[in-house]
Amino acid sequence: MKKLAAILCLSALTTGAFAQGLVTFLNTSTTLSSATVNGVSANTSGAAGSYYYGLLISATANGPFTFSGLYATNLAAPGRFNGGNSIQCPGWAAGATMSYEVAVWSASLGQTWQNGWLTGTFTANGNFGLSGVATGVSGGLGAPATPSNNLFGGATGISSGFSAPAVGPTVSPEPTSMALAGLGAAALLIFRRRK
Repeated sequence: MKKLAAILCLSALTTGAFAQGLVTFLNTSTTLSSATVNGVSANTSGAAGSYYYGLLISATANGPFTFSGLYATNLAAPGRFNGGNSIQCPGWAAGATMSYEVAVWSASLGQTWQNGWLTGTFTANGNFGLSGVATGVSGGLGAPATPSNNLFGGATGISSGFSAPAVGPTVSPEPTSMALAGLGAAALLIFRRRK
């Protein structure tokens, strides 16, 4: 009986240590994201799935921020997250305080998050933007569980809209172009020394 009680206590502690907090992809009319397409800025509307959102988290407000693995998409309603239900967030323990920001990108950049986007590396034309930084406490602790943290709106959520400027592929010279440029520079140096 003592062994069984010890095993149950250990499993409860282990589960608590790896518990994920609850957050909600919830938006308000003042926290819509907008994209600039052909010089015109408008809410990220369009067919569902034409824009994606990702949650980035950090232990400090200054970062570095890492992608949490949580995605959302727009509905037919402009710029809204698909959700409103509580979602467990990997890397954000229940009851823990974290800083976070939300990224938005157009479907033309792909459905899957790319870390290179944070450094300005893109492989296609599209739109990409980051919200302001907010701080919140994830829900999920206690019985009944504490309410989830709203990512947008509320006292601690992201309280204003943000934009997604147009981005394009990062151009890097081909190796052959670099080699030809190097040969040309070497030739100029040789001819200069002969004079």
